[in-house]
Amino acid sequence: MPKADINGFQMNYRVEGEGPPLVMAHGLLGSIATLVILGDVSDLLVKDFKVINYDSRGHGESGYTSDPADYEWKSQGEDMRGLLRHLGIERAHVGGGSLGAGASLLLAINHPEMVEKLVLVSPPPIGQQASAPVASLFGGLVRLIEGLGMEEAVDVALRLAPWNAFRESAPAIYEWIRQWLLSQNREGIVAAIKGIVYGPALDKEDFGRIKAPALIVAHPDDEMHPMSSAEFLHEVLPSSQLVVAPDMFYYNLRREELAQTIKNFLDAD
Repeated sequence: MPKADINGFQMNYRVEGEGPPLVMAHGLLGSIATLVILGDVSDLLVKDFKVINYDSRGHGESGYTSDPADYEWKSQGEDMRGLLRHLGIERAHVGGGSLGAGASLLLAINHPEMVEKLVLVSPPPIGQQASAPVASLFGGLVRLIEGLGMEEAVDVALRLAPWNAFRESAPAIYEWIRQWLLSQNREGIVAAIKGIVYGPALDKEDFGRIKAPALIVAHPDDEMHPMSSAEFLHEVLPSSQLVVAPDMFYYNLRREELAQTIKNFLDAD
């Protein structure tokens, strides 16, 4: 896959398909390589859109910087903008899950001329640094990595909720999570977690400036991505649609349904 110099690091990216440009960005600790297994539907949209995926700073095959400020929400939006400019794309649909949704929101706030529509899957906490489950899980992981090193930190982290539940009930998933965590870039992921989880919160006052229509996909049992954030966005964003799945694994098992929902939204006038 090609790489581009974006805001001080080498960004790994992929462009597939033909049609209107659509950026789909991954979540924290994700990458292009883990998109499908984590529920992203980019591969199902390439027949209708020019789909752009990328490894965020400090993730996957992209480079990293060591300053947590480089990973804060505003910087995430600027990195997305940098890739679009590199590709010569002046305006696009943008979205993604969790971290990717937050980056898309910041692009829409600071560079509205670049955003046609928003696709926000499991948007992150808004108006607070992080939800308690997010702070506990990822903050604990950072402390373990810094204190024990990557491999031992992963072994300890996997004894904690929610990951420990998979050890007996779904050993194959448990082992995949272990290898996924071990694959992370130590320096990059520590800086990313500090910047995203402990950096400035997504400010509620900023969202009133967004004019782009938005599709918001939420799950009522997802503690890391509170329903209150999705409901707030639905209230303040014009022409927004809120889709609430029955549970947090619903669309992982029905990816075609989510892809069709996104396509219908993007195709609508």
